[in-house]
Amino acid sequence: MKTQRIASTLFASSLLLGAASLSAPVFSADAAPLVTISGVDHAGINVPDLAKAIAFFQTTFGARIESDITPGAIPDAWKAAFNWHQSSDLKRFVMMRLPDGTGVELFQYSGAQIGHSRPHQDDDAATHIALRTHDVPASFKAIQKAGLKTLNEPVTNADGTQWFYFLTPWSSQIELVGKAKAAN
Repeated sequence: MKTQRIASTLFASSLLLGAASLSAPVFSADAAPLVTISGVDHAGINVPDLAKAIAFFQTTFGARIESDITPGAIPDAWKAAFNWHQSSDLKRFVMMRLPDGTGVELFQYSGAQIGHSRPHQDDDAATHIALRTHDVPASFKAIQKAGLKTLNEPVTNADGTQWFYFLTPWSSQIELVGKAKAAN
């Protein structure tokens, strides 16, 4: 236990030092990127009920659980570094993999200070996850048939990209996007 506490303290301290070094970002018009990426690994979503969110991703998208972690007490330094409420605890988090390999990490927090109202989608820091599908119109019908709230009919952009948004049972926005099928 003592080794874990020391390691956690050192890790949290390094996070704080790293966060401090980011306080004065250096951005330029140079063509060379600061970081070279190879793709998106996963998106993280906070959920009010982890069991229901797991069932939603399994049933809706065929996701499978890759890891399921109950972390225990969160160090105060982490709460400060990640801008979490001091009263909050991370109850559990689960990494799910969609059939194409995309990860969706689900977090369930508890604490007296946690807000349960959703931001407006045009508020700073509001997000959505966009998932690719091979058939946007069929996906739209399936989402409606499942009783999930759709926010718009499928839209087709000039480049053939089709998309629509819907709400999860806990009101997170998900966009389903794909290319329009060519007319025969």
